[in-house]
Amino acid sequence: MSIQSIKINNSEIEYIKFWTWKKNFVVIPWISLKSVLINPEFIEKAFSEFTKDFTVYLFDRIKVIPENYTIKDMAEDTYKAIEESWINSCNIFWASQWWMIAQYIAIKHPNIIDKLILWSTTSKIEWNSLKIFKERIDLAKQNKIEELNKIMAKEIYCEKTIKEYWEAILKANSEVNENEINKFIKLTVSMLNFNIDDKIDNIKCKTFVIGSNNDEIFWSGPSNNIAKKLNCKLYLYDDYGHWVYDEAPDYRKRILEFLNEE
Repeated sequence: MSIQSIKINNSEIEYIKFWTWKKNFVVIPWISLKSVLINPEFIEKAFSEFTKDFTVYLFDRIKVIPENYTIKDMAEDTYKAIEESWINSCNIFWASQWWMIAQYIAIKHPNIIDKLILWSTTSKIEWNSLKIFKERIDLAKQNKIEELNKIMAKEIYCEKTIKEYWEAILKANSEVNENEINKFIKLTVSMLNFNIDDKIDNIKCKTFVIGSNNDEIFWSGPSNNIAKKLNCKLYLYDDYGHWVYDEAPDYRKRILEFLNEE
């Protein structure tokens, strides 16, 4: 297993690939201070249940984020990376911000997506989410990384997870450099004016929305709204937070059941 890269415009996108099967499962990760590719063994273990049926790809963001980089720009760059990887069709798992990217790909390049899984997301940024993201941006600009880590941990995890893994959670993003901070800021800024609520019904592929009633960032209302507009499958957890994917023990099982449905 190794990290591979694809040239995109004046930058590149790195990705990792696990196993080789006919069906493709593409993971587009959430915004974080550190790249999700720093620990590929952890990613492989997290998706070990997919080994019998799928080739799993995990794409990072482009390395060099330009000024005024939009969600639409991200969608086109991500699509190019998928296309350059010789993926003709795939099931896509989008997390948090990256569902915003999925909308553009699903509308402009619908033939590439077989099924879509939307985790803890929204079709528009409302005042409570806007306040959270602006606070993150301010702390990052002030280089208050420890405080930023603590706030983000409390926003994305449930109380039980925080009590059990608090030190490990903080340590994961404790050492970041200036480039990583600037990248985090630009990616977060790109979400502030996001609103595609009047366009999401253009998504025609089979979709599964998963969320949590205790999500402090997007809460459960947006998940209900998306599922209603797409007339698709919805499941809401009660005991977990925004990162229910990391917390709920049956999360991957639910994904696999959906992917294997006719």
